[in-house]
Amino acid sequence: FRMVIVRDLRDRLAARDRIHHLAHHDALTGLPNRADFLARVGDKLAQVEAQGATAALLFVDIDRFKRVNDSLGHIAGDALLCEVARRITAALRATDLVARFAGDEFVVLLAGDLEYADIDEVARKLLVAIAQPVDVDGPSISVTTSIGIALFPRDSRDPAELLKFADTAMYHAKA
Repeated sequence: FRMVIVRDLRDRLAARDRIHHLAHHDALTGLPNRADFLARVGDKLAQVEAQGATAALLFVDIDRFKRVNDSLGHIAGDALLCEVARRITAALRATDLVARFAGDEFVVLLAGDLEYADIDEVARKLLVAIAQPVDVDGPSISVTTSIGIALFPRDSRDPAELLKFADTAMYHAKA
């Protein structure tokens, strides 16, 4: 006598994958979240250092985003954030890391054989892409962004310190 039990685990596996995705990605934009970015940036910088290459951490903040939410509502603000996330991703290489860090803040890690001109070109490309008008269920709005940049290994070899420097540079850019 033999008994065979067959269970379909597809639903359980799909649920596990969904939970993993939600834990590591921003629910609104689908980009990696802060925790995932911080976990990955250390590994990426270690690879960069082993290759003798460089990296740049860009801290991107939408200027006066609160005014969008206050005047047009949170649905419009969410639509704007999704479009900004799409535009940032479209402007980068597949090897670059991008994440929604918090609220209206995004972080980007560029790595490889980078010259200052390359970093400047990416930052300008982001500024132009984000500044294009966005249709948010009626009104077309345009926003500007401020970008702070910190360089690895020049400014720091520590991911947390590099992030702090990029954040500080972004506030200087805003001013």
